[in-house]
Order: sequence, then C-alpha cells, then structure tokens
Amino acid sequence: MSNYNTTRIEHIDRIRTAYIMCEELPIATITEEYSSLSGESDWVIRPIYENCKKARERGSLVDIPGIDIDLGKEEYIRRYVPSFVEQRVISTKRPELWDVLNDLQLDSYDPFEIMCRSHGVCGDNHYYVSRTPDKVIDPRARRIPRDIPNFNTSLYGWL
Repeated sequence: MSNYNTTRIEHIDRIRTAYIMCEELPIATITEEYSSLSGESDWVIRPIYENCKKARERGSLVDIPGIDIDLGKEEYIRRYVPSFVEQRVISTKRPELWDVLNDLQLDSYDPFEIMCRSHGVCGDNHYYVSRTPDKVIDPRARRIPRDIPNFNTSLYGWL
C-alpha cells in the first residue's frame, strides 16, 4: 500500500512547472498540480540526473530539501507543500506578508508564484528557482531580481 502523502491527486486540471537551478544547471523540475474539482494539489519534483552528476563533478552539493535524491526515483510526489518550497516562500503568519505580496504584484497567497517571482532564493542552500532553464541569476547577489511575468498567472497552466 502506498503512502497517501506521496501519491498523485486525481482530476488534475492545472499544471505549473519551474526549474530548480544550481548555478546555471537545471537539476530538477518542480511542478504544482491542482484539481479544481477537489481543491487539492500536489507537488512533483523530477531530478535531472545528468545535470545533478555534472554539478557534483564540479564540487557542488546536490541535496534537494525534502527528497532523498539518492533513491534515484524518476519523480518525488508530495501532497503537501514540500520543504524545498516552504524554505522559499514567506509564511502566512509573518506580519509583512502583504508587503511582500504587493512587492511581487500578487493579490493572494500563491506559494508557486511567490517562489517563482522571488527566484526562491533562501539562505539555507545555493539553489534558486527559474521559470525557464535559461534564466540564470546569482543567488548570492545583494539584490535578487524579481521575475514578474507580463501575463496573467491566474490563467497560467490550466488544461
């Protein structure tokens, strides 16, 4: 019997995907899948093993929080917000939440968009998030550029 928390939801009708980056290498994709029928969502992390190997060969630690990449699975499914994402988005309990959402030009709390628009930079590790694998930033820079798309993200990803 499989664990409920690591199985895919049913009736998925919205899929949004970004890349977990290590320097200029996309080492995994991270996808939020949503069902408007049930109101449930899951998150799927798919390592790009050839790039993980390249990153390790040049001395980078490849350790995506919340998954055991050494298991070699094709995908890691979470029916909760994975720790990788939690580390990269502001908590709903923070008093400056609405200031951050305004800065990111968001009208509501959306962990996927918060992560993408802020590039998901955090102090715990050197990874960042990019909507496309060719958008490279320096996560150690003093000021991280915002990634505010010029399209309506509330319409993005619907099937």
